[in-house]
Amino acid sequence: MTDTNVVNPYASAIIKLLQGVIYIDDKELWDNLIKYHVPIKEYFKVIGIDVLIYETEGFAFLKQKQFHEGQEINLPNLIEKRQLSYPVTLLCVLLVEKIIEFDATEGDSTRLIVDKDEIKEMLRIFLPDKTNEVKLIDNIDENINKLVKYGFLRKLNDSESKYEVKRILKVKVPVETLLEVKNKLEEYAKLIA
Repeated sequence: MTDTNVVNPYASAIIKLLQGVIYIDDKELWDNLIKYHVPIKEYFKVIGIDVLIYETEGFAFLKQKQFHEGQEINLPNLIEKRQLSYPVTLLCVLLVEKIIEFDATEGDSTRLIVDKDEIKEMLRIFLPDKTNEVKLIDNIDENINKLVKYGFLRKLNDSESKYEVKRILKVKVPVETLLEVKNKLEEYAKLIA
């Protein structure tokens, strides 16, 4: 018989991982995750989930295991996959490029901060000229808000127009696929222009 009042000391880290990403900024949760990473990984392993911890980048998240054909394991998806629209995908690709450029030039700094106008300018060259300027700006604001919701951007508290680009974006849009995705997006931009 087990005591139902006993809660593992790493329960809060497990719950937060189920909700999304744990960032190094959340010191207590991050320390808990690092200290108990072995039992936390074991907890998720038995249900076909990997815990990916990027200590140098300062974040961790869950990823559904992919089983090879022939393995008779058929689990429902726990981790939600999102189909991103063209502008949101494009924005992700452009921001990953910005992170790569930032990492190559900024030395010790780890936080990439971008201004809303800078984001709009990056996107504008890929979006059709036919679009009404006001509608274009509204759509860009909507797409920025989606990236905030997904945890790829974080609005800075002390500014109406500045955002931190979260490093998890580099993992979600890996460098190896960056060029391929960008080429497809450029072809698509030509079709809708």
